[in-house]
Amino acid sequence: MTYRIPILLLSILCIAAGAARAGEPGAVAIRVLDEPIDDLRAYSQEVLSVSQRTAPTSSLNAVAGRSSSTSDVLLVPYYEVDRRDPDGASTLFAVHNETARELPVRILYLSAVGAEEQKVEEILLGPHATRTINVRDVRGLGRDSDGVSRGLIVLGVIGAAKDSSDLLSGDFFFVDRKAGYATGNTLLNTSLDDSGNELCAEWGTRFMRDGGFSAASTFRFVVDFPSGSQEIDPPTAVGTIYDEAGAAIRSFELRTNLHTFELASDDLVPAGTSFGSMSVRFPETRGALLVEHSGFETLSIAFKAACRDGVE
Repeated sequence: MTYRIPILLLSILCIAAGAARAGEPGAVAIRVLDEPIDDLRAYSQEVLSVSQRTAPTSSLNAVAGRSSSTSDVLLVPYYEVDRRDPDGASTLFAVHNETARELPVRILYLSAVGAEEQKVEEILLGPHATRTINVRDVRGLGRDSDGVSRGLIVLGVIGAAKDSSDLLSGDFFFVDRKAGYATGNTLLNTSLDDSGNELCAEWGTRFMRDGGFSAASTFRFVVDFPSGSQEIDPPTAVGTIYDEAGAAIRSFELRTNLHTFELASDDLVPAGTSFGSMSVRFPETRGALLVEHSGFETLSIAFKAACRDGVE
């Protein structure tokens, strides 16, 4: 089936993380299509065939290959630290040694744009030991114009055999003491060996928006290879919103040069649709989708969306 590349139904919305317009560092452009798309795979192929890339972008996989001598690589999918306020938002992560021997671990702190190395640390984890690190205590990280440090963190084992795996595990927590808010999840496995890699081309999740108890969903996207944020760039992600009856009610394209970014259900779901599901596909790369549902503006639960690779 051939798709006509759609015109805009709504204005392009730019979500800024350190910038204000599409094309600038940190921009995410949301393009709502004029009709819903059911077959995201076919649409992805069609839209890639007519797109042009304005500039080269970076790959998390390439960075992961430098971080570890093994196939075992873990990712803190985002961190955020409010440098203006010592009681403001911060991110903590923990890494655990799953073995009965000491492991040297390399930690790479990366920028959200370009996955540029901002700081490299090496720690020694004893047998079955766990190390917890508050990113607020890590010096030398960049910050946006709003005084907030944002990015990703890659962890790998140094000096182990290439075929070693399952040596490390861990989790991360985002904490905002002033807002009385905290959420977290397990670290993402971005193993160079596909058998353990949690990055997928297509994801699915349910969503909530209002529903009578101030329900909301927050979507955290992690992208191996972002395509760029200009209108002529290929979309980094395409998605379709379904109502609870399974009817496709909206489709969208996302363009960005960010390896990690966050959108709310209000950004993607049409007003008046309280519950339903969302499918997201990365046309020319792989990524991850982490989801948080909240209610009454205080209670929340976080989880990974469902990988739909291989699902027809």
